[in-house]
Order: sequence, then C-alpha cells, then structure tokens
Amino acid sequence: MFDTLEQPTQFISRSTNASSHAADPTSKPRIAGPRQIDPVVERLHRALADSKRCGLRNARCRFDRGVVTLLGTVDSFYLKQIAQEIVRRVPAVKTIRNQLHVR
Repeated sequence: MFDTLEQPTQFISRSTNASSHAADPTSKPRIAGPRQIDPVVERLHRALADSKRCGLRNARCRFDRGVVTLLGTVDSFYLKQIAQEIVRRVPAVKTIRNQLHVR
C-alpha cells in the first residue's frame, strides 16, 4: 500500500550488532532515500491542489488497489463533497472512503 504524498523523511538504519560499528570505524550510518510515491496518489493530490477550491489544497489521500481514502479537515460539507467528486474523475479510482472532517 502506498502512503500519502508527504515530504520524504530520512531514516537512519541502526545496527543491532554493536560490534559491527567497532569493527569498521569508517562506516557511516545508512540513510534511506525518499519513499517512492504511487503515481495515482500523485495524480490525486495534483487534482485536489489544482482545483479552484483553496480549502481542498491541504486534503490528503491514500490509495490501495482502487480504493481512495480522503483524509484531513475542510471548512464545509460542500467542500467534503467536492473533494470526493474531484478524486472520482481519476481513472484508477474504483471506491472512495471520504474521511474528511468538517470544522
């Protein structure tokens, strides 16, 4: 399952074997690269961001096997419905779980 489109985070891999660092003092901790984002999630976020509704630009979504889950907070039930209709237009979307909260 791909996660939401967010800023990539870096993780430092720590070895559970303390002697491995003592054996090679020149070794540096490994830093994982950015997480790969599903192109469908990227398209969903772009559709929400490109909408003329500024209240939807901070909405997030997850995508897994045709199911989109909308997350975040919007200012009205109208915007909640608009977000659902925007993501419905993305071809890979089969089902929408609208978990947006209204302030």
